Amino acid sequence: MTPARLLDLLALALGACLLGALVFPWWRPEEIVLAILAVVSLRLLLRPAAVPSWRPRRVVAIGVVAYAALFSFVTVTRHFTFLTHALDLGYYVQLVWNLAGGRGPRVSLPEMHAWGDHLSPIMYLFVPAFWVAPGPVVLLVGQSALLALGAVAVFGIATKRLGDERPAAVFAVLYLVNPSLHGINVRDFHAAALVIPLLLAAIWAVEAERPLWACGAAALALASREDAAIAVAGLGMWVALARGRWLWGAGLTAGALGIFFVELRWVIPYYRGEAYSHLWRYDHLGRSLPEIVSTVLLHPLRTAAGLLTLERLVYLGALLAPLALLPLAAPLEVVGALPGLAQNLLSRDPILFHHRTQYQAFVLPFLFVAAVAGYARLAARRPGRLPAAVLVVAMIASLALASRTVNQLAVYRFWPTPEQRAAYRVMAMVPEGAALSAQDPYVPHLAMRPRVFVFPVGLEKSDHVLLNATTYPWRNLPGATMVRQGDTVSISPSPGAPEYRYVVAAEGGPHLLLRRR
Repeated sequence: MTPARLLDLLALALGACLLGALVFPWWRPEEIVLAILAVVSLRLLLRPAAVPSWRPRRVVAIGVVAYAALFSFVTVTRHFTFLTHALDLGYYVQLVWNLAGGRGPRVSLPEMHAWGDHLSPIMYLFVPAFWVAPGPVVLLVGQSALLALGAVAVFGIATKRLGDERPAAVFAVLYLVNPSLHGINVRDFHAAALVIPLLLAAIWAVEAERPLWACGAAALALASREDAAIAVAGLGMWVALARGRWLWGAGLTAGALGIFFVELRWVIPYYRGEAYSHLWRYDHLGRSLPEIVSTVLLHPLRTAAGLLTLERLVYLGALLAPLALLPLAAPLEVVGALPGLAQNLLSRDPILFHHRTQYQAFVLPFLFVAAVAGYARLAARRPGRLPAAVLVVAMIASLALASRTVNQLAVYRFWPTPEQRAAYRVMAMVPEGAALSAQDPYVPHLAMRPRVFVFPVGLEKSDHVLLNATTYPWRNLPGATMVRQGDTVSISPSPGAPEYRYVVAAEGGPHLLLRRR
């Protein structure tokens, strides 16, 4: 038996093990995927496989449909098994529910005008869907479908640049298996995620000489969140420096930055009643946007020193590895990603420089554009097998870093347990429209009401409280107490705080629905 044949059999055996791990919890599926990728890599080193003669457009179409279906399934089943959160899914469900009901952009997570937190008028586009089928599923499926459509734009951009649909289809597939995209998609719903397909559409329109379409896509991106202006400014820089459209690019950049300043200085504070709240991540640089910019410009060495940390270098590696470092071969094309990278790297909040969070939405589109340009340069300078080999490396790196996604397909992950079914029975007893303070996993399921809070917030305003009794004592509330005597429950959220008394309105397994006495 040849070594290649032996590796083929080993890959088949590992594939069978993977199927078993998806049904029975005997091993983590992602670790088996990594083993399969190692075997496949060795097999390709011994004898490269023939490239299938599939039609590129068909590959892209199948990939888009498969991605949309798969991630709709993953995100919806995560929701059904209580793996979604008040922030951000519950927040956006309540926001769109209020918009659809004509109550305006109000939320209670925290209780405020929504535009005082993040300015996201793009959420009005989901209102018609909420008129037909209100609830989290609409947002989760819509997000998955829109992110999938980004592959079409990647394919169009790459085809225009490379003049060959075959490598363009590979880039579209690389987009669909990108670990950052998976991380953004899997965890809840984020308005910022919508920037990815919109920026890609804008870039495609620029490549196709369609300035009005590009401006339309950029305008929609600006409507997703106030800080999306940073990404649109990057788009303008890319248009000016990489495509040579100086006037157009300068106008985009100046307009986006002007809108950003106006929103942070006047619009959001008007709705919030106080200064913009999310600059705390940069308070080591200054207390306001002008102060932060001044510190970066006037003290570049001090600023740069703060960027040279292991966590930030790992973050950059995790962004570049799935593209086999190709963006580095076209440095001018990376310019669009620089504002988004600066936003993330300058922050003191680690969530911004983690490659699987929604904050990569302002970076990812430009990295793919730069990767396509880098591949074009490589293919021009080193024609032959090397460019194809680099794409194979990119695919294997992408699949390896995205391997945790397969864990979501395990039956025991998405099949509701008896305890989870009991939670649904208890949640069904919450009166419609009642003010509710609930622990985080329940909130997305009960967010379509005027007032819902994340326990213990809002106890003084809530008629009902929904808890999992097995989580007490609460690690995030070390001073809180809960005492049950029969059907009476007393809760004090902190030492010296008022004590709230409730009766048990419904109980199923560990789930308690309490009604204020």
